[in-house]
Amino acid sequence: MRLPFIYISTSLFFVLILRPMNGQNLVQNGGFEDYLDCPVKMSNLNADVEFWNAPTLGTTDYFNRCSKTKLGIPINFKGKQEAYEGQAYAGLYLFAPKDYREYIQAQLSATLQKGHRYRLSLVLSLSEKSDGAVMDFGAVFSEKHLSVHTKRQLSNAVLSSQIIKVSHAKHFSSSTFYSDKNDWIQLSLDFVARGFEKNLILGNFKSNGGTRYLGSGNGKTKSEGYSYYYIDDISVVYLGPEYKPNQSYVLNHVNFDFDRFELQPKAKQSLKDVYEHLKKHPNLKVAISGHTDDLGSEEYNDVLSKERAKTVANYLIRLGLKRDRITSNGYGNKIPLDSALTDKARRKNRRVEFVMTEFVDD
Repeated sequence: MRLPFIYISTSLFFVLILRPMNGQNLVQNGGFEDYLDCPVKMSNLNADVEFWNAPTLGTTDYFNRCSKTKLGIPINFKGKQEAYEGQAYAGLYLFAPKDYREYIQAQLSATLQKGHRYRLSLVLSLSEKSDGAVMDFGAVFSEKHLSVHTKRQLSNAVLSSQIIKVSHAKHFSSSTFYSDKNDWIQLSLDFVARGFEKNLILGNFKSNGGTRYLGSGNGKTKSEGYSYYYIDDISVVYLGPEYKPNQSYVLNHVNFDFDRFELQPKAKQSLKDVYEHLKKHPNLKVAISGHTDDLGSEEYNDVLSKERAKTVANYLIRLGLKRDRITSNGYGNKIPLDSALTDKARRKNRRVEFVMTEFVDD
C-alpha cells in the first residue's frame, strides 16, 4: 500500500515567501526600541510602544533610557538594570498575590505555517525589588488580538473559552529558578506551528498554587510574594519543515521543466531543509522517487523519472548526506497526483517525493 502524502507547499510562490523567513525575526519591535511616547507613567505600555500591548487588565510597564522618571534605564522603580540591547525593555509581574498576572502581546509580521518549526527566544532579568523568583514562564499563540477582561492568570481553561483560535501555553524548559538580578537570562523554545498563529502572548499562565516559586528569605510567605521581571530581545524565527518518519512528502517546488531533470535554484534552497533535517536526525534514511507527466512513451518516462530522482539524491549527497542513507527510483507516469489532461496537472505530476525511515547501520 502506498503511503499517504503531504504537500510541503502548493506552489513556487510559497517558497519565495517562505525562504526569506529563515533567520528573520517575525516579532515586530522585539527589542522595544520603537516607541510612540517616551514613558512618563507606569502601566502605559499600550500607549507608549509600537506593536506591543497588554492582552488583559494587568498593567505591564515600559522602560526607556529617554525617560527622566522612575521608568528610566538603568535606574527605575523596580531596581537597576541596563537594557540587554539598545535603550529599552518591558517589565511585568509573573507572580503576585491573589494570582495577579501581567502579560505582553504582539502581532507577528506573518502567520506561522502549519507543520513547520520555529524558535521563540528572549531574555529575562529578575528585578532587584522582587521578593522571590519563579521557574514558570511561557507563551501562547492566537490567530487574532487577544483581549480578556481579567487581572488573573490566563489558564488553559480561560484560553480555551475564547472565540478565536488560541493555543495552550507552551512553557520554557528550566531546571533552575530565574533568579538572576544582575545579568540577563536567555530562554528559547522550539515548537511546531499549527498554522493559525499570528499573535504572540508572553507571561506566566499558571496560578500561584501551580507556579514554582522561590522566596528570597525576607520573611514573606508565598502568598505575599512578588516576582517582577524585565524582558527584552524577543524573537520568533523560522527553522524549517517538520518531517515525520514513514510519511511520504511531495515537494511541489521541486517541479521540473518539461522533458528536463535539472534542479531550479529555488528547488535547491528547499532541498537544503531536507538535508538539515536528516543531518539533525542521523537515525533516518531517505528514499527518493521521481515522477513524470503523461507526455512521451512509457519507456522514456521511466528513464526521465529515474534521472529526476537521481538528480535530487545526488544534490543531497553533495550537501553532505552519506550514500548509504539515500536511495532513488523512478516511476514514470504510473502514479499521477492529478489525472486531468491539463498543463497545470502535468506540472504537478512532474515531481519528486521522499519518505524518511529509521536507518539501520549494517
